[in-house]
Amino acid sequence: MNDSSLPHLEKHQREIGEYIARVRENTESRFGPGWWGVWDQYVKLPAKGRIVDFGAGSGRLLEMLRARHPDAELIGVELHPALLEIAQTAAQGINGRVIQADLGQPLPIEPASTDVVVSSMSFHEIPYPPALLENAAHILKPGGSLVMLDIVKQPLETYLDRKALSRDTLDHFREHCLFTPEDLGFLVRAAGLVVREIVLRSGGRFAMVVAAKPV
Repeated sequence: MNDSSLPHLEKHQREIGEYIARVRENTESRFGPGWWGVWDQYVKLPAKGRIVDFGAGSGRLLEMLRARHPDAELIGVELHPALLEIAQTAAQGINGRVIQADLGQPLPIEPASTDVVVSSMSFHEIPYPPALLENAAHILKPGGSLVMLDIVKQPLETYLDRKALSRDTLDHFREHCLFTPEDLGFLVRAAGLVVREIVLRSGGRFAMVVAAKPV
């Protein structure tokens, strides 16, 4: 595939300032006890292991990962220029690094070099989402883990919550709510990974998928 994901991102994140504020606002609740409970259950990081964050955004997850894994090598991947600058600034403060790359294209990361790939709300942000899973399978070591959180198919009324129904929100609904949790599991398996658990979050509005690369 030769199509860049950036036009898709720029269309999807029309008001980047509002998007950044929303990402920061949602970060603490997204990575709360539910997230870390699943993480602690399934992720066994070796000493000085490598974690790659697909869609580093504000860089806040990298900061949280540093607090839990002080000796890990932390790498973020981000495409949007505005978010890239923010994430790189955060990474500099924790001895991590963030690279600019398209999750829908082959990544400049060595194959079978990564212990954990984490993806939070990035899967639906690229034109061909399975490419993200293919990238994860490519860079994971045998036995390595994927931990992915994304929005899943749900009723329009639930998705809107307190948002007004408009052409813009309906466009987002079409993009956000394409896959069921079972669909995510199927796509993860199609990428060559083994699903270990699918955990529904926030009343079924989100799904957390934990998978492993076969040894």
